[in-house]
Amino acid sequence: MTKIPFTVSARTAKLIGQENFANAEGAIVELVKNTYDADARNCIIVIENHDEYSESPSIYIIDNGTGMTDKIIEGHWMTIGTDDKLKNYESTKGRIKTGSKGIGRFALNRLGLITEMFTVSQKSNKGYIWKVDWRDFDKVGATITDIKAELTEEPDLDLVNEIHNQFSNITDIEKLLSKYQFKYGTIIKVSSLNDRWDENSIKKLFDNLEILVPPKEQPEFDIHLFSTSDHDGFGLVNSAYYDDYDYKLEAKYLGDSNRTLSINIIRNELDIDIIENRYNEVFDFKMMNEYPYRFEDLKSKELNITISLNSLKGFSSNVDNLLVDSVGKFDFTFYYIKNTISDNRSEGDLKRYPYKSFVSASRKAWLKKFGGVKIFRDDFRVRPYGEYGEDWLKLGERQAQSPGGAGQRLGGYKIRPNQIAGTINISRIDNASFQDKSGREGIQENEVFELFKNILLEIIGLFEKDRNVIMYNLSELAKKRHQAEEDKRKAKEEVERIKKELEEEQSSNKEDKNDSESKSSGTSIAEKSLAKGFDILEQELEDKEEEIRLLRNLASVGLIISSFAHEVKSLRSRLVPRTMFLQNELKKYISQDDLKVIKKDDNPFYMLQLIQEEDVKLKHWLDYSLSSLKRDKRKRTNLNFGDYFERFKSTWDKAVEQRNISIHLNGDSDESQIIRAFEVDMDSVFNNLLSNSLNSLKQKLSNNKHIEIDWKKADSFIQIMFTDNGIGLAEEYQKFPEEIFNSFETSKRDRKGNVIGTGLGLYIVKSIIEEHNGASIAIVKTTKGFSLKLMFPTRKK
Repeated sequence: MTKIPFTVSARTAKLIGQENFANAEGAIVELVKNTYDADARNCIIVIENHDEYSESPSIYIIDNGTGMTDKIIEGHWMTIGTDDKLKNYESTKGRIKTGSKGIGRFALNRLGLITEMFTVSQKSNKGYIWKVDWRDFDKVGATITDIKAELTEEPDLDLVNEIHNQFSNITDIEKLLSKYQFKYGTIIKVSSLNDRWDENSIKKLFDNLEILVPPKEQPEFDIHLFSTSDHDGFGLVNSAYYDDYDYKLEAKYLGDSNRTLSINIIRNELDIDIIENRYNEVFDFKMMNEYPYRFEDLKSKELNITISLNSLKGFSSNVDNLLVDSVGKFDFTFYYIKNTISDNRSEGDLKRYPYKSFVSASRKAWLKKFGGVKIFRDDFRVRPYGEYGEDWLKLGERQAQSPGGAGQRLGGYKIRPNQIAGTINISRIDNASFQDKSGREGIQENEVFELFKNILLEIIGLFEKDRNVIMYNLSELAKKRHQAEEDKRKAKEEVERIKKELEEEQSSNKEDKNDSESKSSGTSIAEKSLAKGFDILEQELEDKEEEIRLLRNLASVGLIISSFAHEVKSLRSRLVPRTMFLQNELKKYISQDDLKVIKKDDNPFYMLQLIQEEDVKLKHWLDYSLSSLKRDKRKRTNLNFGDYFERFKSTWDKAVEQRNISIHLNGDSDESQIIRAFEVDMDSVFNNLLSNSLNSLKQKLSNNKHIEIDWKKADSFIQIMFTDNGIGLAEEYQKFPEEIFNSFETSKRDRKGNVIGTGLGLYIVKSIIEEHNGASIAIVKTTKGFSLKLMFPTRKK
């Protein structure tokens, strides 16, 4: 047996490398990353002679890093696919090296055909010149070992002189040479360029470099870009640091055993002085009279929160812990920057919201350039996330499902993607599950990355909640003030009307009787018209209310069916009678006794029995769906809770029995348990409560699962206790349990953190109860399970 080695053609090796660089910008970015890995303080990019009259355009990449020895050049630089940065991932300065595939040198080939490298090593204090002609890789039949590069030792190589001799006419480069140390480092010159570098190409590269590194007030790595034909057109590449924002959220996840998540929210949207002097009534509202929404809290501007990641909605029980542990620590900085004001109409002499003033054009320009949430790995951007505002977190879809503004309703506010910017910092060491796609354009979409995106959405949700509460209460204050102003206006109009009538009455004494009768008759016609118009309006409102009740019930039916979607999908094409007919036909040709010897699962009669059971389930769901829309349920009647709960229990018995859950009723059916109500409303209330309980009991491991409904007379009310012994209120609602009644509020998640609940069930419940005069709903504290107390006023005789 002969063992033979693999060999790679030179052309194939070159093509593999080039696949990683879709364009020249990406190639330059890769070379800039190499300078960072070399611990450079400065990276200078010079596009030389790029105009149309140039005969030999070139690109220079200059850094003042550690440089390379001859051994590093031969052992690492010349080794394609080297794993050096995988093993030695930390630089001398403690930087995590960004490269890992060992094919970055092919970025040089993407830029041009000839490469010369001048390097002086800090370690050996020696200089070397390395040169390669990339056209050698295209020779027919050449293998990778046939290709040679030139390496020459230059003991007296002076990088400063080399740069000075080449670019002495560019003043800013001379300033950099005098300000920073360039004794050691590397100069790379690429000639015979593959691309035409005109002014637009250089500007596009400059814009790309501006978002290459995360925004920092004091960066430890500067990038400069110069053009030999436009000395003043470019220069220092500034990062996206910005201080004109409405909100800033800084999140730091430690990835420790406690899953510690540290949040810092900075409020910068509202004028605190104006709030104190002209909007201080807002702090009379309950929510604004408690931390963190009091005046002193808003005045301090900063809100610091330290929680466990498990406290985020749905993360306490549903999400896969192994996936969470695979995420690793990260930092997330998020900005909310509105660029227009469209929701701040005047209410009397005041605006609805006391916004700070800002320059709209400036914000629009900044967002156009730096908007979107961007990911940075080890201080360099991972494309294409957030590029040109790309909405990879699907914030636009999320906002479309809940389009209300921040002041419209609690729990319904979602941010628009065109008003945000953000940076996420990860590392290839701490976030090993986030692997690059083969073409380096993005991160592989695995389960861990999907969970990571859901974590980010929940963190953004903390900002949304904070702004929602403040703006909602300011909106309520505006409504209150507007109503007061409206009452004053109406009162004033009424006084003026009475004065006018008195004046007319006095003057009418001087007129003849016929004129008076005519005027009296005219007044009577106006009154009749007004009364008729009122009756029409009242009827229209009643019709609208009936329509709303029907729509609510339809929504409740949808919620119930969606929670059993996996069962309904498997049963939708089966009908109850078919199994009975098929079984009767089989008995004519097959005896059941003859089939006792075969396996139970292979017995067609047993199979028919299973099908029949499933058909019964389907019949139950169809019966429920149709009965919920019966016309008699949409009429206000005397509703006896004793009779109602018996019907309710019989409707659900089959469904809960299949889940090993029991429903217990405790109460009377006498006349004292009667209220005046629409039965369809009660269906919406108790079907939604039952749906939540079924979901909670599903997560309970014990076989002892039950739901209790207790009702009794309490003075002029009927008190109903709806209780289950499920997993109880989710951890994230323990502090503010009333939030579960907000619209779109849900803790239901799948194992990857995706929202699977609608967040409408309990919102519908509370809306119906609040519209029922005198009725109320409250959460009852309990150590086991979950309990609600509902109060309905009894029917007046």
